[in-house]
Amino acid sequence: MDHHASAKAVSMAGCDIYHRSQGELTGREIAFGGDICRCLKNNNYLVIETQAQGHVDWTPYDGQLRLQAFSHLASGAAGVMYWHWHSIHNAIETYWKGLLSHDMEANAPYREACTIGADFARLSPRLAGLKKVNQAAILVSNEALTGLNQFPLPGGQTNYNDVFRWIYDTLYDMNVECDILFPGDMDRFGDYRLLAVPALYSAPDDLLTALASFTEKGGTLVASFKTGFADENLTVATRTQPRLLRDCFGISYDQFTQPRDVFLSGDDFTLEKEDREALVFMELLRAEGAEVISSYQHPFWGRYAAVTRHAYGRGTAVYLGCMTGKAYLTRLFTLILREAGLWQAEQEAAFPLVIKSGVGGMGQMIRFYFNYSGLALSQRYLHGSAGELLSGRIYQGGDMLDMAPWGFMIFEEK
Repeated sequence: MDHHASAKAVSMAGCDIYHRSQGELTGREIAFGGDICRCLKNNNYLVIETQAQGHVDWTPYDGQLRLQAFSHLASGAAGVMYWHWHSIHNAIETYWKGLLSHDMEANAPYREACTIGADFARLSPRLAGLKKVNQAAILVSNEALTGLNQFPLPGGQTNYNDVFRWIYDTLYDMNVECDILFPGDMDRFGDYRLLAVPALYSAPDDLLTALASFTEKGGTLVASFKTGFADENLTVATRTQPRLLRDCFGISYDQFTQPRDVFLSGDDFTLEKEDREALVFMELLRAEGAEVISSYQHPFWGRYAAVTRHAYGRGTAVYLGCMTGKAYLTRLFTLILREAGLWQAEQEAAFPLVIKSGVGGMGQMIRFYFNYSGLALSQRYLHGSAGELLSGRIYQGGDMLDMAPWGFMIFEEK
């Protein structure tokens, strides 16, 4: 389903967000689901359904329901609704448990939901209508998803969404908040300083031209393998790849393969060999003016580039010719963010500390600090003087925060 096209029929976007819980709760699904839904109308949205107790292995630990609810708000949700009020007593979803269990009595999730409601009522003047102001965006495409479904990556285990989550999850863990753009948003590319493009297999000419223009005007473009390979009809171009982006990225290629015992050179990164393995798919890139960040370490593929960087106009274009492990991609984005001037205080911390920001209803900057782990966290406060909205305490930059397992704090900057 093309959510971007469908959203034109509604006045307010809404979504269902379900995810793993207990020790596997990360907040990543809450974040990317919220980012997609918020960007459909470029406005606040409703979480129409999310889990209360849910599956038998989702029964939340103490504090997780609160953590989840405020994570939705921190992504720009205007409200959070649970599926469902009480656990039903027959039919297919008998064991998809609601806020109340089958006995209909108050329980731990219900009592925690009561605290959420009380805090929502108290803090709504400050938090309702939270506006996100992000400098990074990720371009997603239903056409590219469909194209890679028709012509899948080798092995058939990695699909378009996996490539998207490879990039999105890495940025999430680095506390880089992103908007989600769609092919119809070409006029908005200039609102961002960093644009990441996962596996844009199928794309019309004007979309690729817009990506090149974004870079030429000063943006930082980061694209993965399989970008621009076919047009909107899945017809592969007769011109040299990457189609219409050859000059922008300063590379070309005409061969690709499945990596086996192939590793990336690590001149810019101090990583163990296993963290530099080429995964899933690899394009054999020839640098045509681009700087080679990593080449392939292999007796036959070693003359080809794997990851490149190219100055184009006033901007920079980075191309990943293969999939990599998360450690490599994290190091690469560290380099990219620093060079683009996008390295902020938030990047001095990393998962399981998740930091989200936005402008609240009173016009003040709001910072959410979430501890997505079952361990207590001692963390330095990284921002300016602020009042913590749950406790009422005042914090200064550099103060130490003692965060409970699955706990969070909300700061309103002065």
